[in-house]
Amino acid sequence: MHSSIRYALSVSLALSLFSGCAPKPVPEKIVAIDSTLPVLSMNGFISDITSSAFEWKPVEDTRVVGVYVYRNSPGTDDQKLHRIATIDSRFSTHFVDNDLKPNTQYQYRFSTFNKEGSESIGSETLTVATQPMIPPVSFFQSVGNMPRSAKLLWRPHPNGKISGYTIERQNVNDQTWSEIATINGRLNAEYIDHDLKDGQVYYYRIKAHAYDKLVTEPSEMTKVITKPLPPEIKNITATNDVPRAIILTWEASTLKDLSHYNIYRSTSPDGLFDYYVKLETTTFSDAIKEDGKFYFYKITAVDKDGLESPLSSVAIQGSTLSKPQPPIAYEGKILDKAVDLQWSKNDPRTVSYTVIKTTKTSWISKESVEINAITEPKFHDAAILPNTDYMYQIMSVDKDGIRSVPTKAIELSYEAK
Repeated sequence: MHSSIRYALSVSLALSLFSGCAPKPVPEKIVAIDSTLPVLSMNGFISDITSSAFEWKPVEDTRVVGVYVYRNSPGTDDQKLHRIATIDSRFSTHFVDNDLKPNTQYQYRFSTFNKEGSESIGSETLTVATQPMIPPVSFFQSVGNMPRSAKLLWRPHPNGKISGYTIERQNVNDQTWSEIATINGRLNAEYIDHDLKDGQVYYYRIKAHAYDKLVTEPSEMTKVITKPLPPEIKNITATNDVPRAIILTWEASTLKDLSHYNIYRSTSPDGLFDYYVKLETTTFSDAIKEDGKFYFYKITAVDKDGLESPLSSVAIQGSTLSKPQPPIAYEGKILDKAVDLQWSKNDPRTVSYTVIKTTKTSWISKESVEINAITEPKFHDAAILPNTDYMYQIMSVDKDGIRSVPTKAIELSYEAK
């Protein structure tokens, strides 16, 4: 039978056998060391990026009920080893320590313990180095000048542990990064970010993530500027002297990928401008049936991607040619059973006149006829009957056939003798 030597030590004295520290040191208590308990015989260890695995020979001594694991905490002032785990079975021969720092050296020591809580002398101290962290994506670039979107490209990560990627975008206002997309699959190498603002600067970076939830450092940042809106249309003109039409002209857009122009029209400079017509030229004739009709116009340019310039900042007014002025000094009388009318020209545009002759055929009915192409400011009508009421009105007519409003009617008649 082996002799048994027991030592009652404070935890600080007992753990002074081990160098290092623990994230959460155990409360100070009395630890009994039983030198007769078997010292754990280690087979070896393997390490990964954030974990280390250990194996030891089976423990045959039936007094042993489990294994204590001690480890230091690199990067802290405490250089002691502290208990980080308790394995409650002597039949266990493996232990995995997780959540370690990549590329860091750790020290471990193991001891067996019995049901009274006494533990053996510690095993040999093992120095274990975790593997370096998976490097970030090495190639990451962007394609800019796209309409309200950005195309991101990268080289698939060569590490087989990678399961996908996370795309982050920076808010240029507060310089914060936010996750905008998760892409599953190591071999994916493209992402298009949509619904962006026109002519806006964006920054992107990418992180690779592994099957064991590891996430790499971000890649180099890439900058994107989205395609700006086409510039505003300039030098718009509209006519006011064309009969039954308004002709618009404007300066051609400088866009290299111009698709077309949109014309918007309103009856008020401050009103709602409705889309009116699409065309590819820099002139437009708006056919209008009314004389002296006013409209207001705004024009935009649209590129091949459908981006449209802002509406013209100033509404351009145009109008069709107004009616000529009616004659003045208009008078008429009956002499020798005939009507003689005369008037004065009131508009230099006038080239002829139209006389409207209205005959009252009964108490309730009338008949009107027009006598056109009168070139002199006078009219003689011998085709009248006694005891019949007649009304005469005169209209000025310009070279385009536009008529003035009629003059006030002159009523004439004579009685049979």
